[in-house]
Amino acid sequence: MTRTAVVPGQPRTARTDIAPLIRPDHADYLALLSLVTSSGRLPAGASEILTMDPVGPLATHGTALCLTARLRRSTNPKPAGAVFASFPDWAFQHPLVQGAPALSRLLSRTVLLVYGVAVAPGRRKQGIARTLLTETENRARAAGYRMTTLIHTPDLAPFYERLGYTTAHHVSIAMPDACMGLTQPPPYMTAVKILHPGAQVRILPGAPGPVVTGLLPGWDLPAGARFEDGRLIA
Repeated sequence: MTRTAVVPGQPRTARTDIAPLIRPDHADYLALLSLVTSSGRLPAGASEILTMDPVGPLATHGTALCLTARLRRSTNPKPAGAVFASFPDWAFQHPLVQGAPALSRLLSRTVLLVYGVAVAPGRRKQGIARTLLTETENRARAAGYRMTTLIHTPDLAPFYERLGYTTAHHVSIAMPDACMGLTQPPPYMTAVKILHPGAQVRILPGAPGPVVTGLLPGWDLPAGARFEDGRLIA
């Protein structure tokens, strides 16, 4: 189904149709994402994922959500923007989830990582990236996801903060007995946006960066929680 998204109050915002990627656009879609990806890379086998049937309520291709933005009334048939999003790799690779496949699967259905969002060079600063991300967040929220996240360079921090993201070099996720730290190698930063009222981003005394609490039921922290010598005291 095609969604029409228009952001009000922005005179230069392009009128765009946001829709799942279709097969004739595969090459143009990958070419767009090769210009800039939020994490510096797409998952391995991304081109093969585009040929798969969707798995899960959010996915459009394999385990991924693949959307394109097409300008309305344009004579150019190519998409002007693209998003590739899927489960975060740390949901299965982080040391705190090793040996806990059920927890990994739960996290993969709770957090959506935007691996890449790209706009054609001649169509930037027209609200297309914002519209793509908003549609991605809306679909994730409707599918029961509690948070979106992405990785970006510092120069893009103001853009993502205007969209409601919290950005930092180090973000932690509170778990029942520990904190899962997400630290990016320089120069990258992590951005997170809460989609569910049960979760929130908190600034705790002594913490190396923002802390996501309530991501899953029982993952809250008491009011007096703090960090000492890099350890969570709850």
